[in-house]
Amino acid sequence: MRTSINIAVVVAISIVHYSIMGYLGYDPAPEYESLMAWSFALMVALWCLDDAKKYNFHRPYEFGAFIFFLWPIVLPAYLIHTRGWRGSLVFLAFLFIALLPYICGWISYYASPAYSEYGV
Repeated sequence: MRTSINIAVVVAISIVHYSIMGYLGYDPAPEYESLMAWSFALMVALWCLDDAKKYNFHRPYEFGAFIFFLWPIVLPAYLIHTRGWRGSLVFLAFLFIALLPYICGWISYYASPAYSEYGV
């Protein structure tokens, strides 16, 4: 439960930042994008470790590192293994949550006066 709150905080901070930057017509700094990507990967890895305990999944020694560095590849395999095909829906939810800050940034950019000034 605590890792779900951590994921929500990381995503909320990202949404606010991307929305403000999009509204002002700026691109987020590459350093910030890297920080948020690594933070999200860390939160997903921590959630996955907690979830593996709940499902009594026998984890390899470096399971957390696999999730952290390769979460788009390893997470669907883990979720399908523990939940069956319903795990693919959980993975799609994670994918949507990962893309949500970008989507909010695009929406705020196209709704801003900066788009009408610099847009087509």
